[in-house]
Amino acid sequence: MVSILMVDDHKAVLSGTKMLLESHGMQVTTCYSGIDALEILKEHSFDVMIYDLKMPDMNGLELTKKTLEIYPDATIIILSGENIAENFDILVSSGVSGIIDKSCSDSQLITGIHMAMEKMMILPLDLVRKLTTNKNQTNESSSKIEEPLTDIELEILQQAAAGKTNKEIADALKMVQRNVEYHLSHIYKKLNVPSRVHAIRKGISLNLIKS
Repeated sequence: MVSILMVDDHKAVLSGTKMLLESHGMQVTTCYSGIDALEILKEHSFDVMIYDLKMPDMNGLELTKKTLEIYPDATIIILSGENIAENFDILVSSGVSGIIDKSCSDSQLITGIHMAMEKMMILPLDLVRKLTTNKNQTNESSSKIEEPLTDIELEILQQAAAGKTNKEIADALKMVQRNVEYHLSHIYKKLNVPSRVHAIRKGISLNLIKS
C-alpha cells in the first residue's frame, strides 16, 4: 500500500483529496502546515509527500528543502494553483519529483503520483509549449545588463530566488507589496527578461544571486 503525507492549509482540499486517494488503495496522512509536517517526518517516512506550494507558515518549496534534509531520496509532489511556468525551474532544481496543477482531474492526480514514484514527471502540453517559448525568448536576450541593479533590487531578486512570494518579500523587507511589484518590473526591464523565473536564471548566470 502506498503511504502518502499530504500538506495543505485548506481543510476542504485535504479532506476531498484524502478520500480520493484512499479510494485508490492509498494510505493518507494529512496536516495543515509545514511545521506540523516536519514533526511527523521525524517519526515516520512515506512513499510520497504531496505539498501545497502556497502556505502561510512555510511554503512548499521551503518544506521540500527541509524534507530532503531528512530524507534525501524523498518523492515529493508539489500541488499548485499558481502559474507553474514561473516557478518551474525553481521547483525542479529544489528536488521535487512532480508538479501537478490543482485544477487537474482525479485521474491525472493518481497518474502523477504513480509516475513520480517511477522518477518520471508528466507535464501539461500547454506548459511545455510555454516553457519552450520562454526559453527561446531568454536565449535571444542579452547576456549583459546596461544598468546595474540597486541594492534593494538585488535583495528582492535574492528573496525571489529563495522561492518567496511577493507578499513574503514585502513582509521581510517591511514594505508594501505594490513596491515589491514595482521593483520587480524594474528588475525585469534591466535584465531584459519577461518574467520572474527568467530574472532568477539570469541573476544566477551573472552571479547576482548568492548560493
